[in-house]
Amino acid sequence: MGRITKGSKGIPEPADRRTSLDRHSARQPPRWAEWLLSQFSPVGLEDELQGDLQEMYTYWVKMVGLRGARWRYSLAVLRLIRPFSRSRTGPTQAYSQPPILSPTMLLNYVKVAWRNLLRSKSFSSINVLGLTLGLTCCMLLTLYIRSEWSFDTHHQHARELYLLGSRSTVGQNAGREHAAVSAPYGPALKAEYPEIIQMARLYMADEKSLLQVREQGKPLQSFYETKGYQVDSTFFDLFTYAFIEGNPHKALTDPHSVVLSEEVAAKLFGSASALGRLVRIGGDAGLSEDFKVTGVYRTSATNSHIDARFFLPIYTGDIGHFLREGHPDFANNNMFLTYLRLQPNTAVQALAAKLPAFIEKYARADLKLVGFDQQLFLVPVPDLHLYAHFPSVVTPTNSVIYLYMIGSIALFTLLIACINFMNLATARSAKRAAEVGVRKVMGAHQGALVWQFLGESIVLTFLAFLIALALGILLLPLFNQLTGKALSIREFVEPQILLIFLGMALLTGLLAGSYPAFYLSLFNPAKVLKGKFTNSLSAVALRKGLVVFQFVVSVGLVLASFVIQKQMHYLRDKPLGFTQNQQIAIPFRSGDSRTTYTAFRNEILQNNQVVSAAGTQFYPGIANLSDMVFHRPDQSVEQGHDIRTNRVDFEYLQTMGFRLKQGRMFSRQFPGDTANRIVVNEATLRQFQIPETNAIGQHLNFDWQGETIPFEIVGVVHDFHYEDLHQPITPYAFMLSRRPSFNYIIVHVNTADMTNILGFLEQKWKTLRPDEPFEYTFLNEDFQKNYHAENRTSRIVRTFTLISILISCLGLFGLATFSAQQRTKEIGVRKVLGASVASIVLLLSKDFLKLVLIAIGIASPLAWYAMHQWLQIFEYRIAIPWWVFVAAGALALVLAFITISLQSLKTALTNPVKSLRSE
Repeated sequence: MGRITKGSKGIPEPADRRTSLDRHSARQPPRWAEWLLSQFSPVGLEDELQGDLQEMYTYWVKMVGLRGARWRYSLAVLRLIRPFSRSRTGPTQAYSQPPILSPTMLLNYVKVAWRNLLRSKSFSSINVLGLTLGLTCCMLLTLYIRSEWSFDTHHQHARELYLLGSRSTVGQNAGREHAAVSAPYGPALKAEYPEIIQMARLYMADEKSLLQVREQGKPLQSFYETKGYQVDSTFFDLFTYAFIEGNPHKALTDPHSVVLSEEVAAKLFGSASALGRLVRIGGDAGLSEDFKVTGVYRTSATNSHIDARFFLPIYTGDIGHFLREGHPDFANNNMFLTYLRLQPNTAVQALAAKLPAFIEKYARADLKLVGFDQQLFLVPVPDLHLYAHFPSVVTPTNSVIYLYMIGSIALFTLLIACINFMNLATARSAKRAAEVGVRKVMGAHQGALVWQFLGESIVLTFLAFLIALALGILLLPLFNQLTGKALSIREFVEPQILLIFLGMALLTGLLAGSYPAFYLSLFNPAKVLKGKFTNSLSAVALRKGLVVFQFVVSVGLVLASFVIQKQMHYLRDKPLGFTQNQQIAIPFRSGDSRTTYTAFRNEILQNNQVVSAAGTQFYPGIANLSDMVFHRPDQSVEQGHDIRTNRVDFEYLQTMGFRLKQGRMFSRQFPGDTANRIVVNEATLRQFQIPETNAIGQHLNFDWQGETIPFEIVGVVHDFHYEDLHQPITPYAFMLSRRPSFNYIIVHVNTADMTNILGFLEQKWKTLRPDEPFEYTFLNEDFQKNYHAENRTSRIVRTFTLISILISCLGLFGLATFSAQQRTKEIGVRKVLGASVASIVLLLSKDFLKLVLIAIGIASPLAWYAMHQWLQIFEYRIAIPWWVFVAAGALALVLAFITISLQSLKTALTNPVKSLRSE
């Protein structure tokens, strides 16, 4: 007998159940007719027709039976969908919702958003504060980056302006790129190529010049002025300056004319007109001669790499005498910035391709005499400020790398604030689930819900934007101190800038609200209204991932800040090969002051606090423009090497504290040292492959105008840094000046009372030069000025790293607060069962601390790679120490733990009776 199984395998269903199913089926109209009705009934009347026909079908079953009712129902449906029945596209009486982005709906979104913000004040405050800080950082750093990118874009012919750069090659050694070339290049290029409309050269004579106004019946006006440059008379045909007096195209045609900035003219002549007045200008540029003011220009608020205070003609002073009578060649005296204005739409690459032929035609003979080769290239003037291959072009340049770093900081800071909003919105989604369910049941579709939640985000972001705008204006003076800029409030309210900031705020609102909006709008109304809603695993995982991302950014910035600070300390503290401290550099700004060098030196040496003093043309930390190509006697001039040179007094090497390695230093006991004897550094011996033990007495030859001049090595000093640590140590040679005409005197003092010794030096100066102001700088400070861009970037990174950490901690605090609120009952039960406060704090903290540990693990290698790449721009740099990663990780953990504990401790200390009583 076969075995019978249940259900689908053979057991028949009970008779009463079959009867019930049959009765149920009998009550249902034909399914094909229902389908036809749903597909072809008029739009908006589907539910109404189906309901009416269902009632009629039930009535027909009672009156004519099941078969008759099914026939009548089918015929009624067919009549409704006849071709001549009402069109599906015809008018309906159904209610149509207003468009999602209609003014009515937008106002509704704003109202709902505002009510929800007020309902959750603590979380709204955290979000507003985070977004405010993020937007403020973005606004300020955007202004900074815009300022750096805007250099020289205001000139009328900015797109046609180019600087002629050069790269020299001595033997097999390719040199660095230089912004300056020799004097004949500009005129020769203009004459050779019709693509060049005009050229102008700029020469930087003295760091400061003495300006004096002597007018009858008035006291002598005398002060030093910086940033005075000598230029060709065609300079204002290239560069745009707003003249308020004089004609820019004729202002510098007279060799004894001067063009002043509005500020300098006011210092000299007050509010009176400066045009036609006389100014005596000292130094190499003016030679203490009188110059007539032929123009006054307004100092523009726009940025320019030529931040001049006054202009002199290039054919005046020492350099003018050199250009007129020195017969400059194409190889030597590469100290002129040469600007070219090209024809509009010139093919710049095609013009640059012609430059090697120009070298062969005009410069090859001169270059061969001095033993080096030269390549020319063109750099657009608007790109000069960010052209990192030049350490300076009139003013110090910046690096695009630093702007990318600062832009990344701004972007990540704002992104962290957006992540805070996302995390808090999704974490609190359970509180909004019922609202979403009700709205969906009432007919709201997903698009409307998405815009509602985006509206909340945008309202909150707009509120943060208004606060950030006010905060940015208030913080602008501090930001200017931090960055060395002179940004004004006017830049905040420029229409273009306001539109950028508004767009930034709108994008922030959309980004911050995007995920919460789509996440919340997808809730199933049936589940949430039955109370079955829980945060999905994907939402929890994403929230944790965003927290990790936040702390990856924060830890990475901390690591970057640590490494930058470490490198800055290294640059400041590394031994440079000479004595930096208590070295005072006093400049001689005029020919008259140089004649008093010997008398001034003898006077100050009478003070026992002055250890020594000596004159020099240059000193470490400032630009050294003098170099010569030497070669060994057994080599040709083509095999020579470039050596930086400096003419000094007998005591200079001892005053600077250079360490002797071989031979001797210059001494007054050897008057013959003025006859072409030199002291070199170790790099010179390495370059010429001269053994250290055999260096003294060796000769290096210098060829000049067909004559070979031998220089005897009498001493070797240890290598020292005469340039900043971006550059390697290269050959250097000291030689004695045949006449005591120096640019500076270096005074080495030994005193704790620097004010007293400076007063003594000023007194002696005034005795000898009563009509010239006394000036000085400290040598160590001058050297550190070379790291201006790095120090500024370091300050920015350090400051905004703290802000990014603060924003991350704000988000972590909000999540910890929400987590503690969700677990209030659990904590109460645990306390009743004997759990300690410490165990509860640890319980609430460990999950978040795990995320921070993961972030540290991800951030460390990324930060190491980024900072390793940055350090490559320095020839001398630190090795990133391991403890930096430990310190950054420990700092992040401590800050995270403190942030979480603020709320965890409060929850742990809450009386469990209160939390359990609410059950």
